[in-house]
Amino acid sequence: EVSVYKPPGSEVYYFRDTIHTPQGPRRIKRSTEQTTLQAALRQAKIIRESERKGEGRAIQARPGVASVGDVGRGWLEMSEIKTKKNNFSALRKFVRSFVSGDPDAVSMSRVGAGEFEKYLRHWPGSHEGRKSTARQIRAMFGKKPLRWYRHAGLVLPDMTEFLEVMAENTKGETRQKFEGIAPSVLARMEDAAERLRTSEQLEDRKLWAAWALMRWCGLRNVEVEAIRWSWIRRGRAGWEVRVIDYEYADGTMFKPKKSAGVVPLRTVLLKQLIKALGRDSEFVIPRENATEADKLASRRINDFMRPFFPEAKPKDKKAYLLRKQAGSEVAARDGMVAMATVLRQKGIQTAWNFYHANLQPLRPL
Repeated sequence: EVSVYKPPGSEVYYFRDTIHTPQGPRRIKRSTEQTTLQAALRQAKIIRESERKGEGRAIQARPGVASVGDVGRGWLEMSEIKTKKNNFSALRKFVRSFVSGDPDAVSMSRVGAGEFEKYLRHWPGSHEGRKSTARQIRAMFGKKPLRWYRHAGLVLPDMTEFLEVMAENTKGETRQKFEGIAPSVLARMEDAAERLRTSEQLEDRKLWAAWALMRWCGLRNVEVEAIRWSWIRRGRAGWEVRVIDYEYADGTMFKPKKSAGVVPLRTVLLKQLIKALGRDSEFVIPRENATEADKLASRRINDFMRPFFPEAKPKDKKAYLLRKQAGSEVAARDGMVAMATVLRQKGIQTAWNFYHANLQPLRPL
């Protein structure tokens, strides 16, 4: 019997379990590190099965500071992030940059801010790759993972300075400014998208819907893939798409890639989506399975976009230009603050660096 409960004053659920061993019954009391009941029940079942198979935890507390392997196995056990294996791989690659031998055996006491800063400074790829790697590694040492490691009995050094290391643009690279899609190209693209919308083929109409949500709402491809009708609500100024944290009854979850927020949705676009796709599915863009939705939002939309850009390479992801175009037009009409809000950017500087376009030439006073 498993009992999941939340102690007074606790933010997370705990569970109790009794396992019968040759030495007699063994009572287990452990934190699930989950703040919702459904998530806590799922985590409790996972740990219970592991215990009853005689495996115990995937990690074991050892004397002294934990190793990189201990932390990595703990991260794989506790994290629900889809890319958790990539996070651990990034950490291992970083450790290999300053030690020889098995990175899993290296003590976390050797994983310091100085090594991390040097690693990022000499990053061989692009600035975006440097930032992505820094985020992947730092994610393993956020507040929730550190709390989980502590409950698991792992001893880690103070990671404060490590987490403060930023992936600075140390090579003097200039961030690419988005100048806007040429009006003639945009007009041809919108004509082609309109033909998809009025097509008799449902697959064409799905492709149009993905294009339209990126073009007119500035949604990311992962958001287009996940958007459900329940995200669309009536707000004070009209219809809006609420891109926030969701946990559904079937146990699946959605978390925005970066910042949560609310995106305005034109009434005419909402009517077009309903007419083109219907509302029989809980997803705005119906699909047979998750793989089909991923191909639509990541591959087919880029295949549709590339022919409009003669310089595009076969693997170029041009669909993201639609989000930039939407942001630029909001900036030109309503200003930078409105644009940062619609695109759910954390700061004006990020919005300025990557999305602002001088769609209207500056004129003297």
